[in-house]
Amino acid sequence: MTGLSAELKRRNVFKVGVAYLVTAWLLMQVVDVLVPLLSLPGWVPRFIFLLLVVGFLPALIFAWAYELTPDGIRREREVDRSESIRGRTGRKLDRVIIAMMTIAIVYLVFDNYVFEDAPAPVTGATLEKSIAVLPFRNRSDDEADRHFVDGIHDDILTQLSKVASLDKVISRTSTERYRDTDLPIPEIGEALGVATILEGGVQRAGSQVRINVQLIDAATDEHVWAETYDRALNLENLFEIQSEIAREVVVALHGVLSDEEAERIEQQPTTSFAAYEEYSFGRQELQKRTGESLLRAKTHFEKAIELDPDYAQAWVGLATVLALPHYYGESPETTYGDLEEAVKAALAIDPLLGEAYAGLGWLSMRNEDLAKAEENLLKAIELSPGYAIAYIWYAALLRETGRFDAAIDFSRKAIELDPLSPVLRAGHISSLHGLGRTEEAKNEALEGIRRNPEFANFYHFMAQASYQEGNVAENLRWLRAVLEINPQSAQARSQECGSFLHMLDVEPAEACIEALEAEIPGGFPVRVYLLELRGEWDEAAELARNLLEEEPNRGDKYWLVDAVFTAGDRDYARTWLEESNPEYFGESDWAPESDTDLRTGTVAASILYADGEVERANYLFDQLDAGWRSIPFFGPDGNPFFDAWTSYVRGEKQAAVALIRAATEDSGSGWSWRFDAPIWQGMRGEPGWDELVDDIHAEMRRQREWYEAHKDEPLF
Repeated sequence: MTGLSAELKRRNVFKVGVAYLVTAWLLMQVVDVLVPLLSLPGWVPRFIFLLLVVGFLPALIFAWAYELTPDGIRREREVDRSESIRGRTGRKLDRVIIAMMTIAIVYLVFDNYVFEDAPAPVTGATLEKSIAVLPFRNRSDDEADRHFVDGIHDDILTQLSKVASLDKVISRTSTERYRDTDLPIPEIGEALGVATILEGGVQRAGSQVRINVQLIDAATDEHVWAETYDRALNLENLFEIQSEIAREVVVALHGVLSDEEAERIEQQPTTSFAAYEEYSFGRQELQKRTGESLLRAKTHFEKAIELDPDYAQAWVGLATVLALPHYYGESPETTYGDLEEAVKAALAIDPLLGEAYAGLGWLSMRNEDLAKAEENLLKAIELSPGYAIAYIWYAALLRETGRFDAAIDFSRKAIELDPLSPVLRAGHISSLHGLGRTEEAKNEALEGIRRNPEFANFYHFMAQASYQEGNVAENLRWLRAVLEINPQSAQARSQECGSFLHMLDVEPAEACIEALEAEIPGGFPVRVYLLELRGEWDEAAELARNLLEEEPNRGDKYWLVDAVFTAGDRDYARTWLEESNPEYFGESDWAPESDTDLRTGTVAASILYADGEVERANYLFDQLDAGWRSIPFFGPDGNPFFDAWTSYVRGEKQAAVALIRAATEDSGSGWSWRFDAPIWQGMRGEPGWDELVDDIHAEMRRQREWYEAHKDEPLF
């Protein structure tokens, strides 16, 4: 054995083995870095490792059997020992081994004491603290692991969105567009408006998980920082990795973590891996935003809560699911109670959960407690400054309370956080429109259609804008586009019927109404308007009264009482308004707070004037006039149709004719048939009145002809 050992030593077999092992180790470190950087599949390092293992024994055999000579590689038995240069080769191997060992030691020092604690900062033009976290790649062979990978991505994104010192953290709705994309990083960065991109991959293999991430300068496509995490697969390790990634990203972006933020990032939301998986499934279904996916999401969130009742984020997920049916046609009365319970359960577990405060704010808006809604939404923004939904809901609140300039700022911030979200863009359009920036709003809607041609809200806004401009025919064309995307939209179907009514087209209006009532029972007020168009005013009033008595709290009740008043039944309208809105009557101070107040208040003021209560009527008219003028859409000149009506009620008939003439020439009149109503009877025979009404009717008939000629042409 001593002779064999001496021979192995003489032939440098030991030294070749050591050199091979050191070189193989260094090569694996290089591979470990290159795999995530180049987005190579997870099998690459395994394959290279196996090659190195398999190659070890042949390397030793080669060292034993062959010798490197000045004449090249020769078999060992062919070399004269007196001419052998194995000694010199051995000394060279010694130097190689020493050099490789030195490199290995330097690498270990830097890896453990430099790289891990001090990720390289973003430099130059990329100092802006903005980031998009692209969907992580599933590097496992099992596609079923995708929800697990997406869950990790969502968690990291959620943690970063809570850091106030970061200027912008792009929401998932926008980053999802770049799943498995081959687009260059600079192009993605420009589209999302960020300075840095975080991308990564997750490989799940039995009881182990590998997560690799890399932070990239979006302008230069240069890697700022990268790390690979190999850990046993358990919740503690998983959340620890996510927290570490979030911390190092903040450091790399020159951000600052407050003590409170650091504590929230370190917090482990659940102790149940099964609950975490159910929650991850629920979030993936929630993102799809379909009726079926919402039901599946609800089931997953409920299961997560069953597994861990103290899982605050699962309660928030459930609350979100319960809120969304409001937009999918389900009766909200059946969900609001459960929604409130879910939100309060989340906050009882984690009082610093911004998403829960956003849900509470949304609920407060639905309950018309606007002061409480504002308090909760501002709290949500404070705790989760990267949560785009909180900004868009707050913008909606600001619009509702007449603060349109501020609404623009917050809806714009929401879009910055989630630039590709059609829902947020639609909210921003509403803010622009409320401020009277209609052309800008229309351009945004058209751009939204180009980006998201299947999102019906953009078409719906264009329909609304066309109607307000007096172009009822164009309004009908846009409504048809809405119904092609969402045939079950009761709102769009009802408005389509109304457009036929506005164009004085009885037959298609009646057919439309019959189809609407057959598919969606509920007594729509458009049937009332059809009777008005036919001149059957008593029948219209009777139907409106019946609908009010059958369902006193229906959403369109104020439109129905207006129909009763328009038909000439002033007594019924007054009795109903005195019961529902006593503030209009008496002597107390009053000011309009909503669009509803502006319309029903006008009816109340008109009734008071007709009944001889002129002082109270004029007080209401003055308050209503100030209310119309406060709306940016109308501006300081107010609503000309309101001014015309007020002039008529006060006996200033020629002023009423002039105001309606000017208003219809500027923007048309959708309610053209109503100038034939009993409440306008006092204008009959007034100079210029009959000609005015004839001209309005002629314009509606012209639009009807235009619609028939252009209804199938492209919208833009």
